[in-house]
Amino acid sequence: MWWKKKTVAALDSQLVLRVTLNVAAELQIVVLGTGDTSMSDFVAIAAATLEKRGINYQITPMGTAVEGSPSDIFESVKAIHEAIASTGAKRIVTHLTIDDRRDRPKGLDGKVASVKAKL
Repeated sequence: MWWKKKTVAALDSQLVLRVTLNVAAELQIVVLGTGDTSMSDFVAIAAATLEKRGINYQITPMGTAVEGSPSDIFESVKAIHEAIASTGAKRIVTHLTIDDRRDRPKGLDGKVASVKAKL
């Protein structure tokens, strides 16, 4: 879902719905100094961390697309980074690209559907 209901509050007899808009982001983590070129173990760690935190994600061949509030994404990336560091990795390079679109909400599924509709 591209938004999350946070609170409903009464202000001056008006009902106001406060929402937190989600952002889409792409996460790429490169782990160096492991003696192996495979990244799948680390991708699995990232996916398990996102699952545990309830973050919507899609694994792609070159990164992982995520969707959530900015704070949820930042906290999840930190948790992923720390989980990978706990494996004994000597060096971790994390790339995070955020698409904070405010003119029109469109989540991960909507972005993919938009392209597929044009094929």
